[in-house]
Amino acid sequence: MSDEVGSLIGEFIQGESEPPSSWVFLVLGFVSTIIFLILYGILFPNSDLPVISTVLPVFDGVFDSGIWFFILGAMIGVFAILGTMLTEATSE
Repeated sequence: MSDEVGSLIGEFIQGESEPPSSWVFLVLGFVSTIIFLILYGILFPNSDLPVISTVLPVFDGVFDSGIWFFILGAMIGVFAILGTMLTEATSE
């Protein structure tokens, strides 16, 4: 009895690829974002985006130095390695 349950759980957890419905949601989210930005630009032509326009001035002086691009590249590399390790560890 327990062997049957273990094999059923193993078949349920292990997947071959991403479900097709997730691509639909990703595309719908991307398209709706683009549509929102276009409509906002049409309805309010001379105004900035509410949240983005207040946050962007904070980062004006951050990227003046080249060291930030090195730090950003190192962070992306570390997160890529960690993501690959976690994906490989949980795929079995």
